[in-house]
Amino acid sequence: MTDDTELIHSLLTQTYSADGHTLRIQIYRSQGSPWILEIADELGTSTVWGDPFDSDKAALEAAFVAIKKDGINRFVSSAQQAAKEAKPELLRKLAQMKPTALSSDAANTMEPLSDAELDELDQFLLDADVEEGMTLDMLDGYLHAIAIGPETVMHSQWLPKVWGEQDGAMMPSAKDMDQIHHMLGLVMRHYNSIIWSFEQRPPVLAPLWGTVQYATTGELDDAEMWAYGFAEGVKLSRAAWQPLFDDAQGQQWYRPIGLLGAENYSPDQEELTRTPEQRGALTGEIEGSLLHIHAFWLPLRHAVAERQQAQRISTKVGRNEPCPCGSGKKFKKCCGAPSELH
Repeated sequence: MTDDTELIHSLLTQTYSADGHTLRIQIYRSQGSPWILEIADELGTSTVWGDPFDSDKAALEAAFVAIKKDGINRFVSSAQQAAKEAKPELLRKLAQMKPTALSSDAANTMEPLSDAELDELDQFLLDADVEEGMTLDMLDGYLHAIAIGPETVMHSQWLPKVWGEQDGAMMPSAKDMDQIHHMLGLVMRHYNSIIWSFEQRPPVLAPLWGTVQYATTGELDDAEMWAYGFAEGVKLSRAAWQPLFDDAQGQQWYRPIGLLGAENYSPDQEELTRTPEQRGALTGEIEGSLLHIHAFWLPLRHAVAERQQAQRISTKVGRNEPCPCGSGKKFKKCCGAPSELH
C-alpha cells in the first residue's frame, strides 16, 4: 500500500479501554478492496490482521474476540513482544499500512463534538420519525452507562435503540445515506469522547442534561431524561451490573440516577422527585456517582481477566499451588474457587 493510496475508514473505528490499557481499533480499506483490521496500543504498537474482512462489522467482531480471548493485558503484552521480535522490514511494512488520510467523520474520533455538532445531532434525533428514538440528553446518559459499565456492549446491541429501530438496524431509516453516515459518525465520536473523558487524570466530565426555568426558583438542572438514558444502558447488561446493586455503597452511588430515570426504582420514588428542587439536588450528585461507578468496575474487570486466564491453564496448576494471577493465595482459594472473584 503506497503513501498516496486513498483509504476509506469505517465509522466503527473506535477506542476500547480496560484494565489500564487503551486500544485503538482501526478498520479501513482502499477503494474496491476488503477491510483491514489494525489494533494499536497506548505505546503505538500495532497488530495488523493478515486476512482482510468482507465487512467492517466482521472486522470489529474479530477485534473484540481477539482482545477477550486472553484478556487485554495478554493481548497488549503479546503484541509488544511480537513487535520486539519482528524484523525491521516487517515493521516498515506495518508502518506503511497505517492510515494516512482520514475522512472528515473518521478524523479526530476522540475529539468532543463542538456545540454546532451537538446541535446538529440534537436536531437529527428530534426530527427522526420514530416513537422510541432518543433525545440528545437521553443518548448521552445511555452512552455513559455503556462506556463505564462492567462489560463491553457490542454496537449491534446498543445502536438500534438510539434510533428506536425495532428490527435491530444499526442505522436509522432515511433516504439520505450521506447524512446517516455523518450522524453515525457523530454518535461514535461522542461515545469515544466519553471514554476519553474518564481516562484523564483527573477525569474531565461533561454530561449533557437539560435545565428548566422556574418562576420561583430560577433555572435548575434537571437530569431526568439523561438518567432515563443511563438506566436504559444498564438494561443492556443488567445481570453484569448486579454487583453494584448488591453493594451498599454502589446502591448509594446509583441512587440519584435510579430515582430520576429508572422505572419503579423505589416505592417513594415519586415523592422524592416531585419538586424541581429535589430533582436539581439529585442531578447535582450524579457526576460524583459516575466517578465512583467507573472506579467500582476497574478491579472487577481485572479480576475477570485473571479468572479467564487462570481457567485456561487450570489443567497445569495444582489446587494447592500458588495462584498464577499473583495474589499469593492457593489456586483453590483464588481463581480456582467455584464462584468468587477476587
